[in-house]
Amino acid sequence: MKNQKGFTLIELLLVLAIIGIISAIAIPALLGQRSRARDKSAVANADNIIADLVGNYDKARDANTAMTSATLFQGAVIGAAAATANIPSFFTAANPWGGGTTAYAQTVLTETTAQGVTTAAGATGGTVGQTSIGFLPVVAPAPGAIASAVLLNTAIGSAATTSKTYLKVAGVE
Repeated sequence: MKNQKGFTLIELLLVLAIIGIISAIAIPALLGQRSRARDKSAVANADNIIADLVGNYDKARDANTAMTSATLFQGAVIGAAAATANIPSFFTAANPWGGGTTAYAQTVLTETTAQGVTTAAGATGGTVGQTSIGFLPVVAPAPGAIASAVLLNTAIGSAATTSKTYLKVAGVE
């Protein structure tokens, strides 16, 4: 008898079944990765802009620059346009969700509380992935605040406090 080589039909069906089971598990887990990565990039933008804004706020305050409104804050801390920006990425960074928008909303909102309520509302009504900036001027003896908020594609938080808005607030004096 000749020695025949090859796979039997049962062996081939078993391999196909194993591949089918693995793909049924792996494909759904991988489908949401791009969405989560874009949301994480948007959260990183919101976190990073706070550090930049607080640093530039301190420089402007040390130079005795008046910042009694969101408009004065924007002019002194951020700059008026891309050519005169103190934070270059503010006018040029791309929104991780695309759509031709920048990563940061170009208008600074006027905060009414240190909790960033106005900024969070601005992000909720805005574009997914675009960070809103808010400013609460210092009115002695109360401190001021700088806030950033971004609307995400997927909800964050625990089951009791699920929200699509990420908010970060930093106090300033």
